[in-house]
Amino acid sequence: MTRQRTRVIASIVIAVVIIVAAAIGFSLSSSKKSAPPSSTTSSSSTSSPTTSSTTTTKPPITAPAGTPLPSGFEPESSTFVSPEVGFVLGISYCTGSPCLTIARTQDGGKTWLSIPAPNIPLAQGPMLTTNNAAVSRIRFVNILDGYLYGPSLYTTHDGGATWNKVTLAGAPSTFGVTSLETNGTTTYLIAGDQNSAVPGADLLYTSVATQDNFILQAQPVFSSGWQPRVVANPQGATISANDNKGDLYYQANGTTTWTHLNPGCQNGIPTNPVVALATPAAGSIDPQIVLACGGDAGAGTQQKTVVKTTNLSTFTAAATQPPLGGILNAIASPDGKTIAVAASSGATLLYVSANGGSSWQTVFNSSAYGGAPIHDLGFTTDTQGFAVAGNAVNAGQVSSVFIMTHDSGATWQQVTF
Repeated sequence: MTRQRTRVIASIVIAVVIIVAAAIGFSLSSSKKSAPPSSTTSSSSTSSPTTSSTTTTKPPITAPAGTPLPSGFEPESSTFVSPEVGFVLGISYCTGSPCLTIARTQDGGKTWLSIPAPNIPLAQGPMLTTNNAAVSRIRFVNILDGYLYGPSLYTTHDGGATWNKVTLAGAPSTFGVTSLETNGTTTYLIAGDQNSAVPGADLLYTSVATQDNFILQAQPVFSSGWQPRVVANPQGATISANDNKGDLYYQANGTTTWTHLNPGCQNGIPTNPVVALATPAAGSIDPQIVLACGGDAGAGTQQKTVVKTTNLSTFTAAATQPPLGGILNAIASPDGKTIAVAASSGATLLYVSANGGSSWQTVFNSSAYGGAPIHDLGFTTDTQGFAVAGNAVNAGQVSSVFIMTHDSGATWQQVTF
């Protein structure tokens, strides 16, 4: 009897085990069938042999590695997107003939490499050429998105690996790009007739900085012959008009309205005004505007008037004015305190004030470049600045130099490529 009871109990235990095992197997099978398939990417996971489709991601766009610069590099234009990353446009010897060349630095100007450039001519300025296929200036938004312009327009979105020619809708065929600046958010572009002795009314275009969607703007309206120029910083943009009054138009970043400003920058008959946008003064969100106007010029000299506002309203003249030597052509100021003013006549000149215009020092004075002007004068920080002095005439000729400062403009050194 005991032996029989034992057999019965053993049979019951075996049956229970079989039932439980079956239940567990069913549960595991059900969970596998009901779980959604996981998504896959080409870079992070491996596809199952039974997967019918996969999701792939494009590799990130990276800037070209760069190659050694060709010989005879002569700079013409420059731009920096950070204290470390900058670009210089110029001309070099390539396979025995001059060619457009772009130099890039990623260590603040210590070392330079060449990145691809389109096969087009280099000009000395948007208004100094009759070749509508040429370019004379370079600007970049970041290490990938950039522009070549003046008067033609080319853009890149892969760090210069490829360049695309851009046509501006609504602009006459005789118009070229005469001024272009970007603040990282918006790119501002002015187009005009650079081949006419009496240019027609210029046109303003804007685009998202990383795109080529340039849209013609209705305002402001420029009169013929004004030759407006635009500058921009993260707070906004300013357009100066050569209208014998020193008028300005200001637009805050993220807005569409242009405000007309009259700085009262009159000194005889003001000509060729130049403007800089500096960081806001303490307690303000508006950029400081530093404007220089030139009076009547004669014998290679010109009276220069520098005015500044910290509130987009009241302009105050600097306590003293830059020296008379040279015809005004550029201004830059990182903080409203350091002010650099460039001029040229028989010599290429750079004046700097370290105290908001209370006093001025001549920090660059050279006749080696035939009295050619200074281009693209700018600051990347309160202490680091850059510029091109002279014009790139021919590859291998010392007709221009790229210079930098690291002490707020007190001293400038030629950069060796």
